[in-house]
Amino acid sequence: MSLSVLLGSGASAVEPNAIAKVVRAQNPDKKAAKPMAPAWRPDKSSEVLVMVQAFYDGTADLEAKFKQTYWNPTYGEAKKTSGKLKLKKPGKMVWDYGDGQDADYYANGDTLWMVEHDTRQVIKTSTDGNSEVNVALKFLFGGEKLTREFEVRYASDEKVQRYGDEDHYVLELRPKAKNKHYKGLVLIVHATTGRVDSFVVYNTDGSSNYFQLKGIKTNVGITDKLFDFKLPAGYVETVE
Repeated sequence: MSLSVLLGSGASAVEPNAIAKVVRAQNPDKKAAKPMAPAWRPDKSSEVLVMVQAFYDGTADLEAKFKQTYWNPTYGEAKKTSGKLKLKKPGKMVWDYGDGQDADYYANGDTLWMVEHDTRQVIKTSTDGNSEVNVALKFLFGGEKLTREFEVRYASDEKVQRYGDEDHYVLELRPKAKNKHYKGLVLIVHATTGRVDSFVVYNTDGSSNYFQLKGIKTNVGITDKLFDFKLPAGYVETVE
C-alpha cells in the first residue's frame, strides 16, 4: 500500500544529569539537547492506551494532513508521500494522496476502495485485507478496546530517540492474536490529550509505514456524503 523507519541505542552507568553538567561546563555556548520524552509518565504503559481510547471515544470525526514514509526492505529504500486524511465514525476514511499518482483510499468500515489513477482502476476489497487501514481503524474510532487487543509496553530507547519528544509518549504494541498482515506498531501519543499524532505499522513482509499527522482537527462536522464512493468515469472496478 502506498498507505519507515527503524532503530538505533545507548546507556551509561553515570547519572545523566552529571554528564549534562560536564558537557555544559566544557561547551558553555552549546544548547542542551532537547528532551526526548515527557518529564512524567504513568507507571503502566496501558494507562496511556486508556488515554488514547478516551480521546477517540470523544471524537466523532477527524481531519488532518499526513506525511508517510514507506520502507521497502527488498529494495532497501524509502518512499515519501503526503496528502489529506478524513475520518468519521463508524470506520469511515478517505486517504487523499496529493501527488495524483499514488492510489487514493476510501473505506466505509467494511469495504475498502483503492483508486489507482495511473491505470484508471479501482480495486474493491475488505478493510481486513489492508494492514494500515486495519490498524488505523482499531485505534482511530475503536473496534475492541486497545488494552484487550494488544500487548503494550513503553518503547525501547532506540525508538524513543527516533520518534519521541518532550510532548509525546512512545508505545510499542503487538496484537495478542496472530495477524497475517501486521506484526506490530508504534504509537506516538500526545502526553496531555491522548491523541495519536504519529504511528508506525510493521508488516509481516518486513516492510513498514510511518505516518505523521499534522493540523489535526476533531468534531468538525464531516458529512457522510464524503465517504459515498462512486466509480469515476472511465475507471474499471475489480473485486478481490
